[in-house]
Amino acid sequence: MTRLANRVVRSEPAQVPLQLHRLDRKTGIACSRCGTRSQTTVVATLDADWTRLVDRGCYDAWSKQLG
Repeated sequence: MTRLANRVVRSEPAQVPLQLHRLDRKTGIACSRCGTRSQTTVVATLDADWTRLVDRGCYDAWSKQLG
């Protein structure tokens, strides 16, 4: 999963523990929060750990909870 970090074209400021990243092309991920598998260009890392990916839907829900 570390290779994904090399494909980041833009990152948003971290909202600890999450940080949102845009990748150069779609990639398959499994969300660490809900387990859903998806193809996406936008992914969040949990605690800056590229083995703990969160999809956009869970990122949005989690961000609202964090305030």
